[in-house]
Amino acid sequence: TAAHRKDRRTDCLCFFERAVISIVERNHHSRLGEIDIVAEHREYLVFCEVKTRRSRAGLHPSLSVTAKKIEKLRMLGEHYLSQKHLMHLQPRFDVIAVQLAGKTPPDIDHFVNAF
Repeated sequence: TAAHRKDRRTDCLCFFERAVISIVERNHHSRLGEIDIVAEHREYLVFCEVKTRRSRAGLHPSLSVTAKKIEKLRMLGEHYLSQKHLMHLQPRFDVIAVQLAGKTPPDIDHFVNAF
């Protein structure tokens, strides 16, 4: 639901703020697709894929980032760097996995330079 996505984004943004990562853009759309979060961290422009599960049972959310998705994210990242004239920054691709469980705080795993 839209409320679920908003909560997920808020959790991730708070997580990034604690890690001293500056959010540049959220839900960047282009003709090629969408990047969940674009952030800046030191010399890196971080392209972050956020995956969420409503339960802690079953597969870890990060495992749903397939080879096809990785290829698409790399293409989106290159396109973003080119369009925004940010070729001086090193691209980095992170995955944030969020596991929700009722009213308890979510488990958030940040995989830096995931691929």
